[in-house]
Amino acid sequence: MDEDQRRLVYRYLIARVGLRKANLPSLATLDHEMKHGYQLLTGGVSVDRTASPPITADDQDPDFFAAVVRGNNGAIDLNLDDLEQTRRFVLYDQGSLPPPFGRSDAPRRNVGDPLDMASQHERLSSELETRMAAQEARWGTHGPGTLDAYRS
Repeated sequence: MDEDQRRLVYRYLIARVGLRKANLPSLATLDHEMKHGYQLLTGGVSVDRTASPPITADDQDPDFFAAVVRGNNGAIDLNLDDLEQTRRFVLYDQGSLPPPFGRSDAPRRNVGDPLDMASQHERLSSELETRMAAQEARWGTHGPGTLDAYRS
């Protein structure tokens, strides 16, 4: 798989972990499998490097796959705006996951609160923190100025 395809798979898994409380597969194993042409990856995601998008199925969460990749709005219980935001994040690398990762059991922020604060005592992950965590875990390769671009 090429770099863009691998990054899409990583974003899909980030979204699945955040929105569906899924377990994150071993990054080292996942990276090895994608670089060596495996079709069924650790974590149950099937890929085809000739397809667009390259994710063709998700054995562990077929409903999430149907909603995010196939565009089935009724496949999961997520409001349409959050689902569209998730699709843009996963498929086009635009924006971020809906805060706080769209889970109904997670606290919602009040209008006017900072995006990374749910209340005075509860901190939520920001887009920068999600991307930094992905970079620190070596999800894809990044040029030396990538982190600086996110900080500005």
